[in-house]
Amino acid sequence: MKRLGLILLGVLATAFLVAGCRSSSELSSEAPTVYVFTAPEIVIDPSWPEAPLEEVTSLDFYAVNDFHGALEYNPYSNELGINRMATYFSDRKEENADGTVILSIGDMWQGSADSNITRGRLTVDAMNLIGFEAMAIGNHEFDWGVETIAQNQIQADFPFLSANIFEKATGTNAEFALPYTMIDRGGVRIGLIGTIGATLESIILTSNVLPYDFTSSASLVRQSAANLREAGADVVVLLNHNGEIESGILSDVDIAFNAHTHETYSRLTSGTPVIQSGYNGRAVGHVSLTYTASTGSLEVAEYGVDTELIDLGLTEDPDMKAIYDQYLEEEINAVKNEVLGEATGYFSKAKLGDLAVKSMLDYGAQFGAQVAFHNAGGVRATISQGTVTYGDIYKVFPFDNELIVAEVTGAELKWWLAQDDYVAGANPFTNTLDGGAAIKDQSIYKIIAINYLTEKHLKEADQYPHDEDTALNTFSYVREVIKDVWQEAETLSPDDYLG
Repeated sequence: MKRLGLILLGVLATAFLVAGCRSSSELSSEAPTVYVFTAPEIVIDPSWPEAPLEEVTSLDFYAVNDFHGALEYNPYSNELGINRMATYFSDRKEENADGTVILSIGDMWQGSADSNITRGRLTVDAMNLIGFEAMAIGNHEFDWGVETIAQNQIQADFPFLSANIFEKATGTNAEFALPYTMIDRGGVRIGLIGTIGATLESIILTSNVLPYDFTSSASLVRQSAANLREAGADVVVLLNHNGEIESGILSDVDIAFNAHTHETYSRLTSGTPVIQSGYNGRAVGHVSLTYTASTGSLEVAEYGVDTELIDLGLTEDPDMKAIYDQYLEEEINAVKNEVLGEATGYFSKAKLGDLAVKSMLDYGAQFGAQVAFHNAGGVRATISQGTVTYGDIYKVFPFDNELIVAEVTGAELKWWLAQDDYVAGANPFTNTLDGGAAIKDQSIYKIIAINYLTEKHLKEADQYPHDEDTALNTFSYVREVIKDVWQEAETLSPDDYLG
């Protein structure tokens, strides 16, 4: 089939009503919001063949999800590291030089000292070298604000995708992501669509995502797939940063790669491969398709998840190692290799959570704080017995959540105590402060908490679950507080902490 034209101007705009993803505290009677989905311009590269070069084309799609900046080689955690991952993908390209497509399903940057110190720039440079074709926006891409997303997009050689993120102020698609894009392999056109889970706003630092709405994606995927196929796409792939796919979507795409829940699975649903590939670079999803030009038909030849990466005996890619080493020397090592002290035993996540709130409470005492709170989801790793570095603490507490001291009533404090977070300074079962004093509903108390929690129920810029006028931002991070505690103590024992 001969291709017609070089560029399709996709300026179609469609208005639709959505309820969005509002918090449960908002009134259900609120009028729905009108958002306008604008189909982006699909650029057909003049170098692409006008028709498939072969009667049968073999296509191999590889996907990485929830990498979380796992750049270091860590065989004890089955983490391949970026230098060996580059070799893995280089080997896959050699197996199918003209038909390999490498994709990211989001949450690539946040999670390690190496990636966080560079605000994801190192990870983006690594993805450029490997040859990623696109990345779905994940919830943790928002952790440093949309300005960092925009900066990293400028640096990236591939587009960031999400069809269902809308700006509330304008009612249009977010400027930092495209709904979809198109690539080519040997004359076979491939459409790539990005989405993010419609409920994931609730687990992002509220101030970072307040201007945006994550909507239902089914109708947007359907329209995006139709636009891509009209522009000549022979294959359509969904990059979905969510653990499951909304109903009705699979009939519009040929492959669906999932993310977010860190699960490992591969299944065929109504003939469509659906795959999620763990986290931290421990696994890679793979789908092999064959496209027959004369019939325009697709056949799934193979699908699954490669979970044995660490056992492949891969060597480091020298070009990737050179990039990584330069970042280590210039920006990373001086920070992450600072020795804090010793751990006399293994610190579980629970014990580290208890260490966090006890350290926060001691730090907050200078501001009058009586109770400390930290969420369980913000404790991301464990610490083994032996020497502890700042990099170890960074991996446990990677998020840049500032410590806030706020005034709350006793009734509000009881609500906080019922939220199942790590707590120090009060007993959530008896609603008493340390020492046994009962918490009185009308009395005023001071808490110290990460701003992820103090903003959690923020709906508008001036609505907080505490009095913003009396709140104090310390501009400190919990990892910095723990760093000071560990260095002063020199040695910490897990036996001294709950969990």
